[in-house]
Amino acid sequence: MTNKKLWLTYAWKDNEDRDIDFIVQVLDGLPLDVRFDRRSLVPGQRLWTQIGGAITDPAECDAWGIVLTANSLASQPCMEELCYALDRALSSNGSSFPVFALLHRVVAKDLPPALRVRLCIPLEGADWSKQVVAAVENRSPGLVINGLDQWLIKEHQVQDGIALEVRPRFDRIAPFAMAVDLDEKAQGNVLRCSPGPANRVPDGHAAFNWIDSAQTLTDGTPAWVWGGDNEASSTYSYYLFYRRRPKRVWFGHQQNLFLLNWE
Repeated sequence: MTNKKLWLTYAWKDNEDRDIDFIVQVLDGLPLDVRFDRRSLVPGQRLWTQIGGAITDPAECDAWGIVLTANSLASQPCMEELCYALDRALSSNGSSFPVFALLHRVVAKDLPPALRVRLCIPLEGADWSKQVVAAVENRSPGLVINGLDQWLIKEHQVQDGIALEVRPRFDRIAPFAMAVDLDEKAQGNVLRCSPGPANRVPDGHAAFNWIDSAQTLTDGTPAWVWGGDNEASSTYSYYLFYRRRPKRVWFGHQQNLFLLNWE
């Protein structure tokens, strides 16, 4: 089976460190026939006649993509190539002609109007090359999502160390607790715990029936436990403050704790 032909447009300035060449190198390893100026144009011949022909001729091009950056947005040649691609896509015989952008440090409001109504592909995504193949082949990428669980867990840098934010994605859990091995608190590594709004590390907290003491977990582990009747939810988190990552952190409903093991 013959590979689909993709014409790739880019700003020459974006290839000063050969970033565009890296993109082409990745795409060359996929079932694609990647075409671009330095590879496909004949030296000494009229430039725009060749480019226009390459993009608009169904025998020469099955899809068109642009590496969209601040440089290509400011490039008149790049925008002219976009016009060639749109003209073909909007023609009566080219309604299924794929036109897409590979986004790099470009926000949605800066997209040309013609690309705002098309699904673009962020280069920061781990599966961007698979999405390119799907776009060129005019099919959905069949995204597979795995490796996630019910908890959102992330670290925030704060003045005296790190704040670990924990919350359920959709559930509402109360009472809620967090715990660490007793020596982590005794040695001054783990400092405190506070409930607070999601994605906003609190300076202090107002808590109901708050626990802040040494206790023994149900498996016999000596631990320091914090917790209260403040619910953890999609909009309300618990934050554990420490200087360096503790070996283990327990969290969840006070009667059903989950273990985050960093040992």
